[in-house]
Amino acid sequence: MEDAILRQHIADYDRWKKSLDRQFASFNDWLQGHFPNSAGARQVVQQARALLAEDQFTLALVGEFSRGKTELINALLSHTYGKRLLPSKPGRTTMCPTEIFSDGGEQASLRLLPIETLGTNTSLESFRRIPQKWVTCEFDANDADATREALLKVAASKSVTPDEAARYGFDRRHLDGKGNLVQIPAWRYALISLPHPLLAQGLRIIDTPGLNALGNEPELTLSTLPGAQAVAFLLAADAGVSGTDLNMWETHLVPLREHRGTAVMALLNKIDALWDDPDEDPEGLLRGMRAQVAKLLELPRESVVGVSAKKALLARQQQDSEMLTQSRFGDFEKILVQRLMEHRQKVAEHRSLHQALTLMADTRDLLKRRLNSGRAALSHLQRNAATSSDQLEELAQLQQTAREQHKTCHQELLTLKSSHRMLARQRTSLLAPVSSQQLQALIDDTSRALHERWTPLGLAKAIDNFMEGVDHQLSNLEREVEQANRLVDAIFERSSLSNLNSDEQHFNVHGFRLALRGLHRQAAQLRRSPQLLLARRNRLTERFLSTLASEVGRLYSQLISAADGWLEQALEPLKQHVQYQKHLLNRHMIKLTELKQKTKSKRTDLRALEEEILRNDGALASLEDLLRQSAAAPQPLAPAPRANNVTPLKAPATQ
Repeated sequence: MEDAILRQHIADYDRWKKSLDRQFASFNDWLQGHFPNSAGARQVVQQARALLAEDQFTLALVGEFSRGKTELINALLSHTYGKRLLPSKPGRTTMCPTEIFSDGGEQASLRLLPIETLGTNTSLESFRRIPQKWVTCEFDANDADATREALLKVAASKSVTPDEAARYGFDRRHLDGKGNLVQIPAWRYALISLPHPLLAQGLRIIDTPGLNALGNEPELTLSTLPGAQAVAFLLAADAGVSGTDLNMWETHLVPLREHRGTAVMALLNKIDALWDDPDEDPEGLLRGMRAQVAKLLELPRESVVGVSAKKALLARQQQDSEMLTQSRFGDFEKILVQRLMEHRQKVAEHRSLHQALTLMADTRDLLKRRLNSGRAALSHLQRNAATSSDQLEELAQLQQTAREQHKTCHQELLTLKSSHRMLARQRTSLLAPVSSQQLQALIDDTSRALHERWTPLGLAKAIDNFMEGVDHQLSNLEREVEQANRLVDAIFERSSLSNLNSDEQHFNVHGFRLALRGLHRQAAQLRRSPQLLLARRNRLTERFLSTLASEVGRLYSQLISAADGWLEQALEPLKQHVQYQKHLLNRHMIKLTELKQKTKSKRTDLRALEEEILRNDGALASLEDLLRQSAAAPQPLAPAPRANNVTPLKAPATQ
């Protein structure tokens, strides 16, 4: 069956990352063997390896209940299990947001966060670090009954009073109930770890069911969804865009797409419902529905596809290629592959990978120049040094040249140490605008303003003032960054031993600024949601503001961490260049001294110099082999042009 396109590309992406990681691991071993004083270089390599190890491709599914999100997940994962894995018929309000991934182990597990935690202002991200707050269940993914029993717990609900539901932030209009009680999910969040090949290779799936779930958990909209590389908005193919669908789209997905650059697609699920009427043309109906939805949601036509997740799952279970083609599941997987390729391109261009590969190439070039210099010296001695006295004179000249070059390297390293201290002293002024004290002052001012005027208008003004204060702090930071970058330029220009480009070492906060501005626009849109407008002052509004402040704080922490890393690493390429040059010269001088001693004792062979050349030649051969592997590795494909959709990495990339 020709339905393996997504599996093939995810496996290929996983192989690409593992191949790069092996090359970096080999280069790290090479550095330890050929350049003992290379701690800084090995740190650069380890950062690149950490990026590859932590990278994942996240698909988030968004849509109202009964749109078939769970069945879509079942179809995606059906290759391994060959059956419906997740319960696909939960009650209307009984499904909590669910994250499906692989933790690298063979044991399947389910972790559930009780709904009562909504009574606090503690974020989901914080609860991830408190394992004792979760209910954990391990199960055998190969045992159908055990799996179903475990995963049915995700769909559990509980009866509470309307007042209690309101305290947790639920909108009663979207809740089912009997008498004086309403039904709410028993769990706030679910984490499902499965030993599945797609998941083990880096795919992560997030199911965010229903408008109530999104509106009640601001962190999903402000943090979780922007971290996804692809977001699929599920609609019913036979109904199109309903009122609640449009509400969800405008409140949660339009800001995400327009202001955070997230790639969003619309899936018209259950197209098999269009097959039932023999008097209608299902293909024509689907084309018309796609055009209508694309126009209404202002999406490119190619970002709206029709699928039947139910038929795709059944086709894979029965090995029915004709049914699989009819399900059009391949169209959905092709869009996912496109998003995967775009993400892969961003990873390939990431500064950490670029630095490690540049370090490999620069080390190779330095070694090649030293090798050529050694060969020239050996050839000159062999041709022109007929007597021991001539050899001694030639060797003395070579030693003198090597000493002068070694001294220059030593002086350059001392200068670089001084320059590094000078750059490190910039940290206080550089990061002062985004300090925790500055952010806390903004948060306190916002809290006071809201305490004095807790109304929808007051909430809007407080958000705007808070984010304008954040933007002002970023502007102050940019001025400090510009000065620090000028200092780096001056340091590189003063170096006489390298022609490395300082532009590649500049610190850039543009990505952080875009993320924060996008967060502002997204929060401004979200605070207009009916749940927040009707909530007035309760846990939901408090959690919304807490989440907004926490997300700004998270971006600030990333920025500070990136700045600290930059301050530590900005001069590292220059330092490693000079250090390795000095290391090679030091070895060269030792060999010249050995050769001079042999010449004085009338042993006129040039074996010591030949040994150094052979050693360098072997080191160069192994390093060039690593670089050839890098060049031969499958390169990321250039993504096709796509309007207004940029797939970001989870964290803004610094330059």
